[in-house]
Amino acid sequence: MKVIYVSGSPRGRSNTDYLLKLTLSTVGGQFVKLADYHVESCKSCWACRDSGKCAIDDDMSNTLIPMLLEADALILGSPVYFNNVSAQLKAFMDRTWCIRGQLRNKIGGAVAVGRKYGIESAITAINAFFLKHEMIPANRGVCGTAFEKEEIVKDKEAIESAKKLGKRIKELGRILDTGNTDLSITEMEES
Repeated sequence: MKVIYVSGSPRGRSNTDYLLKLTLSTVGGQFVKLADYHVESCKSCWACRDSGKCAIDDDMSNTLIPMLLEADALILGSPVYFNNVSAQLKAFMDRTWCIRGQLRNKIGGAVAVGRKYGIESAITAINAFFLKHEMIPANRGVCGTAFEKEEIVKDKEAIESAKKLGKRIKELGRILDTGNTDLSITEMEES
């Protein structure tokens, strides 16, 4: 299964990255740090309505969209900025308008890290993105509480939730692959 983990955190070695990489260690896949890519915001030019392709020539069009189309699962992570996702992740999400309908039935996972407020709003924004694309949210999302660098290691519940997200992604991948909804976690790990 091809899984892409997209971090919307501009901070190097961020708390968001930590949780995403923890889930990655459970499932495998590719980590993408949006801060390392040139992703312009959507211009609302609607050129994609006619061509089916985004008119903006940047890393989103040339690198990231092809990765998304090949992936089976997409895990989005963001720090909380003003009770929402970061500008980097929002630009990424908006730019997928040109591939609407093409992410259908892919698995989605949400990770958000913030202080004591706004986390649920960021998770809701990510899950709304999945639903808009008719993706399958793996669960309600991973909510991490942290602010200072590497503070997330103290949030044992978030760490456990990130691992559970990985297990759920595996489970959904197996169900989608086989069509068998009766598989237990043990049966999936053995096959």
